[in-house]
Amino acid sequence: MHSKQLGQSRHNGFSLLELMIVLVLIGLLSTVVASGMTKGPTLRKTAHDLSNSLRHSRNLALMQQQEILWQLDTVNKSFWIKDLKSEPRVLGEEFTVNIDSAASEAEPDNSAIAGIRFFPDGSSTGGKLKLIYKKQAYTINVEWLSGRISLY
Repeated sequence: MHSKQLGQSRHNGFSLLELMIVLVLIGLLSTVVASGMTKGPTLRKTAHDLSNSLRHSRNLALMQQQEILWQLDTVNKSFWIKDLKSEPRVLGEEFTVNIDSAASEAEPDNSAIAGIRFFPDGSSTGGKLKLIYKKQAYTINVEWLSGRISLY
């Protein structure tokens, strides 16, 4: 005969709580892996790249005390700072990008190119960009009075 000591118990198999915890952890792990395989993170990164480029343009205008024009080509899906000696940055073919900006900042000979101008006092001509991938979208708003850039 076996006698049980106080506080000691036999443990055969797993408890329901232990199995539930393991299943929840497996579910969380599979969600993380699955979300890494979609364009969601790439869309977010690209939206941040666009907003950072706009912020950089505003900061250049403030620091150099001169007007800086940021431009976007909606057909070739690229963006750049005009008069800055750098190559345009390409968004990627999978994205759709729209811009709503002042008519004065559109290229007269190319309707696909529009821009947002930043002034030495921090203000801008204002505008709104929308970056879309399938049913996901990010919007970048540039306020005309303050030049403030917000991503949502």
